[in-house]
Amino acid sequence: MSSSKTKRHVAIFNSRPDFIEALRVSLEADGFTAACAHLADIQSGTLDLLAFVHRHKPKLIVYDLPRPYERHWNFLRLLKETDSLKRATWVLTTTDKKALEAAVGASGVVEIIFGEPYGVEDVVTAVHKRFPVRDRR
Repeated sequence: MSSSKTKRHVAIFNSRPDFIEALRVSLEADGFTAACAHLADIQSGTLDLLAFVHRHKPKLIVYDLPRPYERHWNFLRLLKETDSLKRATWVLTTTDKKALEAAVGASGVVEIIFGEPYGVEDVVTAVHKRFPVRDRR
């Protein structure tokens, strides 16, 4: 495994298995390693998030914000304050950016339009733009 690949760890947290898989495949084709989890498992505590982060060491997290926006936004704010996640870079996604921004005032969120190819390329582009420059090869 090359040193650049070992440094390009991404976590995908989403509620749609089809999107998770499509994004994982695209990111791995671009040289990233991707670890995936369902939002419901994170929020319910079914997934031990601290163990997940310790095992996969993501430098960037692709995190989806579904409805109800206020609840998911508040949960995201808590996650971002977790010691093991504070240094991660975040790419936020949603399927209705206008409604999200009306609810929580968010900006810089990548809107996913479901259909072919699930809006994956927009997210891959955002990951490339936000991945720490020192880790690029």
